[in-house]
Amino acid sequence: KYDEVNWLKAACRDSIYTDAFYAVVEERNRTAYEYINALRQICLACPIWKACLTYAMENEDYGVWGGLTSIERYSFKHPKKYPNQNRWALFAFEQAGISYNQIMDCVKEGK
Repeated sequence: KYDEVNWLKAACRDSIYTDAFYAVVEERNRTAYEYINALRQICLACPIWKACLTYAMENEDYGVWGGLTSIERYSFKHPKKYPNQNRWALFAFEQAGISYNQIMDCVKEGK
Protein backbone atom coordinates (compact mmCIF):
# COMPACT_ATOMS: atom_id res chain seq x y z
CA LYS A 1 0.00 0.00 0.00
CA TYR A 2 2.84 2.43 0.77
CA ASP A 3 4.12 2.05 -2.77
CA GLU A 4 0.71 2.98 -4.18
CA VAL A 5 0.99 6.58 -2.94
CA ASN A 6 3.02 9.12 -4.89
CA TRP A 7 4.93 10.49 -1.91
CA LEU A 8 7.00 12.74 -4.18
CA LYS A 9 3.96 15.04 -4.40
CA ALA A 10 3.59 15.33 -0.61
CA ALA A 11 3.63 18.92 0.64
CA CYS A 12 5.46 17.89 3.81
CA ARG A 13 8.35 16.47 1.81
CA ASP A 14 9.92 19.82 1.00
CA SER A 15 8.18 22.26 3.34
CA ILE A 16 9.23 21.02 6.78
CA TYR A 17 11.45 18.49 8.47
CA THR A 18 9.24 15.38 8.31
CA ASP A 19 10.19 14.21 11.81
CA ALA A 20 8.09 17.14 13.01
CA PHE A 21 5.02 15.08 12.08
CA TYR A 22 6.07 12.48 14.65
CA ALA A 23 6.90 14.94 17.43
CA VAL A 24 3.22 15.30 18.30
CA VAL A 25 2.19 15.32 21.93
CA GLU A 26 -1.14 13.54 22.17
CA GLU A 27 -1.87 15.37 25.41
CA ARG A 28 -4.29 18.14 24.63
CA ASN A 29 -3.31 21.65 25.63
CA ARG A 30 -3.10 24.94 23.78
CA THR A 31 0.52 24.45 22.70
CA ALA A 32 -0.18 20.95 21.42
CA TYR A 33 -3.22 22.14 19.45
CA GLU A 34 -1.27 24.99 17.90
CA TYR A 35 1.52 22.62 16.88
CA ILE A 36 -0.90 20.03 15.48
CA ASN A 37 -2.85 22.70 13.62
CA ALA A 38 0.33 24.06 12.03
CA LEU A 39 1.10 20.57 10.73
CA ARG A 40 -2.53 20.05 9.75
CA GLN A 41 -2.47 23.16 7.55
CA ILE A 42 0.39 21.65 5.54
CA CYS A 43 -1.55 18.40 5.19
CA LEU A 44 -4.83 20.03 4.20
CA ALA A 45 -3.13 21.99 1.42
CA CYS A 46 -1.37 18.87 0.15
CA PRO A 47 -2.42 17.35 -3.18
CA ILE A 48 -2.17 13.82 -1.75
CA TRP A 49 -3.81 14.35 1.67
CA LYS A 50 -6.54 11.83 0.93
CA ALA A 51 -4.14 9.09 -0.23
CA CYS A 52 -1.92 9.83 2.77
CA LEU A 53 -4.80 9.61 5.24
CA THR A 54 -6.19 6.47 3.59
CA TYR A 55 -2.80 4.80 3.89
CA ALA A 56 -2.38 5.88 7.52
CA MET A 57 -5.79 4.63 8.64
CA GLU A 58 -4.54 1.05 8.65
CA ASN A 59 -0.78 1.37 8.49
CA GLU A 60 0.41 4.09 10.87
CA ASP A 61 0.09 4.19 14.65
CA TYR A 62 2.06 7.38 15.27
CA GLY A 63 2.29 10.91 13.98
CA VAL A 64 0.20 13.21 11.85
CA TRP A 65 -0.79 11.71 8.50
CA GLY A 66 -3.29 13.31 6.13
CA GLY A 67 -4.02 15.96 8.75
CA LEU A 68 -4.97 13.65 11.64
CA THR A 69 -3.07 12.51 14.71
CA SER A 70 -3.06 8.83 15.64
CA ILE A 71 -5.76 9.37 18.27
CA GLU A 72 -7.92 11.30 15.80
CA ARG A 73 -7.54 8.54 13.20
CA TYR A 74 -8.51 5.98 15.81
CA SER A 75 -11.53 8.06 16.84
CA PHE A 76 -12.86 8.07 13.28
CA LYS A 77 -12.47 4.30 13.12
CA HIS A 78 -14.02 3.79 16.58
CA PRO A 79 -16.38 6.74 17.15
CA LYS A 80 -18.29 5.17 20.05
CA LYS A 81 -15.11 4.54 22.02
CA TYR A 82 -13.63 8.01 21.41
CA PRO A 83 -16.57 10.26 20.50
CA ASN A 84 -14.95 13.66 21.08
CA GLN A 85 -11.34 13.11 20.05
CA ASN A 86 -11.89 14.32 16.49
CA ARG A 87 -13.91 17.49 16.95
CA TRP A 88 -10.95 19.89 16.51
CA ALA A 89 -9.84 17.99 13.45
CA LEU A 90 -13.34 18.16 11.99
CA PHE A 91 -13.41 21.91 12.49
CA ALA A 92 -10.05 22.34 10.71
CA PHE A 93 -11.07 20.06 7.85
CA GLU A 94 -14.37 21.88 7.41
CA GLN A 95 -12.53 25.21 7.31
CA ALA A 96 -10.43 23.76 4.47
CA GLY A 97 -13.56 22.66 2.60
CA ILE A 98 -13.17 18.96 3.43
CA SER A 99 -16.31 17.22 4.67
CA TYR A 100 -16.85 14.52 7.27
CA ASN A 101 -17.89 12.20 4.44
CA GLN A 102 -14.58 12.73 2.64
CA ILE A 103 -12.73 11.78 5.82
CA MET A 104 -14.92 8.72 6.28
CA ASP A 105 -14.14 7.68 2.68
CA CYS A 106 -10.50 7.44 3.79
CA VAL A 107 -11.51 5.37 6.79
CA LYS A 108 -13.47 2.93 4.60
CA GLU A 109 -10.85 2.74 1.86
CA GLY A 110 -8.06 2.27 4.39
CA LYS A 111 -9.49 -1.01 5.64
